[in-house]
Amino acid sequence: MKDKDLYSIPFKGLSLGNHIFDWTLDKEFFALYEMSDISDSCIDARLNLVKHSGFIELFFVLKGWVEVVCDRCLDPLKIDMESDAQMYVKFGEQHGDYDTEDDDNDVIFLSYGDDKLNVAQYLYEYAHLSLPMRKVHPLDVNGQTTCNVQMISKLEEYLVK
Repeated sequence: MKDKDLYSIPFKGLSLGNHIFDWTLDKEFFALYEMSDISDSCIDARLNLVKHSGFIELFFVLKGWVEVVCDRCLDPLKIDMESDAQMYVKFGEQHGDYDTEDDDNDVIFLSYGDDKLNVAQYLYEYAHLSLPMRKVHPLDVNGQTTCNVQMISKLEEYLVK
């Protein structure tokens, strides 16, 4: 079983400039979270960390596939996904050194004593944010649903017209 510590980056020892970190997010990764919609996956996750003298830039790129439950028939559904995001890491107290009037969700505040950053939660969130709002099997070439036929007929049986 994987551990969330595998996604910790000891940034204190890094030199200024670009640093690349790669992971594969699979079934074991999403099993670390109780309420994940993703039951299986093969996602190549890359983090380009750019360390500056006063802050850190994080560039996330996720690409691969995930397996979720179809919203219509409840069968497994494999979805290709691709996502990218950018975040900034600033040092100091959030309510001290920086103006909190601009509540920016793309900024992480760390204290000066912190020496590592765990990005597991951000990888988890970006994978889930890349999922479509409605997760259903696609239509075939004839415009018919590819959902589980038995479930669709059961749903039609209870359809109120």
